[in-house]
Formats: sequence, structure tokens, C-alpha cells
Amino acid sequence: MGGAEGLRIAHVAPVFPPYRGGMGTVAFHQAAALAQLGVQVTVFTPRAEAGPRQSPPGVEVVELAPIARFGNAACLPQVLTKGRDFDIIHVHYPFFGTAELLAGYRTLGGPPLIVQYQMDVVGDGWKAAIFAGHKLLMFPMVLRAADRILVTSVDYAESSAFLAGRMPSLDDRIEVLPAGVDTVHFHPQDPAAARKRLGLPAAAKIVFFLSRLDKAHYFKGLPILVRALGRLPEVTLVVGGDGELRRRHERNASKHLGERAIFVGDIAEADLPSYFAAADVVVLPSVDRTEAFGLVLLEAMACGTPVVASRLNGVQTLVEDGNSGYLVTPGNEVELAESIATTINDRQRMAAHALRVASKFRWQDIAEKLKAIYEEVSAETEAGADGQD
Repeated sequence: MGGAEGLRIAHVAPVFPPYRGGMGTVAFHQAAALAQLGVQVTVFTPRAEAGPRQSPPGVEVVELAPIARFGNAACLPQVLTKGRDFDIIHVHYPFFGTAELLAGYRTLGGPPLIVQYQMDVVGDGWKAAIFAGHKLLMFPMVLRAADRILVTSVDYAESSAFLAGRMPSLDDRIEVLPAGVDTVHFHPQDPAAARKRLGLPAAAKIVFFLSRLDKAHYFKGLPILVRALGRLPEVTLVVGGDGELRRRHERNASKHLGERAIFVGDIAEADLPSYFAAADVVVLPSVDRTEAFGLVLLEAMACGTPVVASRLNGVQTLVEDGNSGYLVTPGNEVELAESIATTINDRQRMAAHALRVASKFRWQDIAEKLKAIYEEVSAETEAGADGQD
């Protein structure tokens, strides 16, 4: 087929910008970077509930009406028909309701299937039981059908209750493909100028937190961060993001921090680098392994801002503890407060380390590796077809 430039690749994602979330952001930037390399990419995603989808340059985004939908899970049987036109289907997982269809399609002779395992789904209460049942009954079928399984880090995969026990049998199909950062868009700025532009306090010590404020992102740990900052009376918290839980978070922050909590709502992509640059430290205090990577950490470090994050599998591969930031025990507000204070006082030294870490995760480099994976899968498929002739 003459290399990946001649291949037609379908990305199938449960969410996609303008929806704010890590999985959709990864799909967007992968597609954009692949298009720059000359790879033909079409993205299939459930129809947006609000606002038109964003299309990366050179990438077609096709919205499909789900026959059933629950949260970010959706059933899109249309992808089976549309998938016939593609050489490889790349599904971003978990995508309950559609990944299983694609696995069955591959088993019956459909196009090669790449499963990008982005995170474990933990949940709580009855949701936890449903997720566990799905992993037990349906997930093995998805793994068996996949020509490649992409994981963000070996660290996360080996600690996964769903992947770890199966990894010996998947060795020849597992590839490590981390998420990346656009180091052209996210770059250092003068913190004072950034604060002035955004209307943030000039003399304050600023902690920045960024996430959707909804039930699906319960694991981000904002309440723990608020309690931790209650121990640091000189620090101001700036929260970016919106969602149905925003008012609850605002009331809680006001109770503990008073006027030291500033909620700015959804932030335009063009303004994000300024918020990162304006902060003394960016904090990701997630509470469980639903947080598998932490794109916000890379974006902050690319702007020269050190970070504090929970010591979670996957997340800990991004942070050079004591250099580009600090890792803390999930849920430990005392340790979190101490690490934030230490980072603020050492921001200048840590900024250089943060920039160096971010430079290892450029989207251009990630796309080059993904392109090579497509070429390998395509060659294997052609060899298999020739062997059957």
C-alpha cells in the first residue's frame, strides 16, 4: 500500500472536542499530527449534544447518531458499514457499546483493529459493579480481536487489574504510545504579563487546577485540593472548567478559602498557555487510577510551570519527583499542601526541568511512532492475505 500515507485510517472515539476531556483531546491531536504526516484520517464520534465538532486541519470528522447512549458510552452500529472503506480502524477505549461491535467485526473479517487502552474505568457504587462485569465478560473479546493494543505506559498497564494478568499473552501486540503535547502552542510566557492579561492577582501565589466539573470527572480530587490550600493562607486557587457540579465546588471552595478561590469557567484553547504560565504550580490531585496519564501536566510543564500530582500509576511516569514537580499520596491533604508550598518556593529551578520533560512528549514524535505502527499492521495483514492465496 506504499506506506501509511496510502492508508485510510478510521479513528473511533466516544468524545471529541469541543467536549473537554483527555480521551477526546488525544484523539484530536493524534489525528491532526497524522494528517500533517500525510496520513488519511477520518474520525467517527457520537453526535455532539451541544455545539459543532472541531475538525483538525486535513481531517474529516463524522458525527453518528447513537441508537443508545449513556454518559460517554454509545452504540454506533453505523461504524461497521462505514468501516469497510478503511484499511485500519483505531478505537479509543473505553468506548462501551461500540468497541465490542468493532471487535466482533474484526473477528468476522473486518479491517485490522487497533485498540488504544487509555484508562481503567473504576467508578463507584453500582457503576463499579457494571464496569467490573463488563471487563470480565466483554473486555477479553476486545483484546482477542485487536491487532495492536496501545497503552500510555508500561507502568500503568502492568498495574491494571484488567490488563496485567493478560500481558504475557499480549506481548507481541502491546505497544507503548504515550499522549503528547503541542510545544508550539504550549510554551513559556512571562508570568507577570500573563497574569495582567488574564486579570489575575499580580502578587498572589497561584495554584491552577483544570478539569471538567461534572460527575464523570469525580476522580480529579478538587475537594482535596481545596482542603489542602486551607492550610496555605497565602495561596490563591484558580479553577478552570465547567459542568453541572461547578456551583457545588464553588460553595465548598468559598467555605474553605473565601475570596482566595477564583472560578473562571471554560477556558478557550488559545488562553490555556497563559493560565499555565501565570500559575506558580499546576496541581492534579486525582484520587484513583481512572487518571491514567494527565495531559494537563504535560501542558503545564511545556509552559515552564512545575506540577504537583498524585502518585498514581501512569501519572508518575510524567513527573520527575523533586525536579519537574512532586508526587504525593492520593487523598493526603497534608502532604499535598507541603509539596505545593515547596514547589512554589522553588519554581524557578523546577521550571527548566519541567520544560525538559515536556520536550520528550511532542505530538509530532508520537504521530511518527503511530504511523510506524499502522505500517507494521498493514504489512502483517497483507502478508497474511498473501499466505491464504
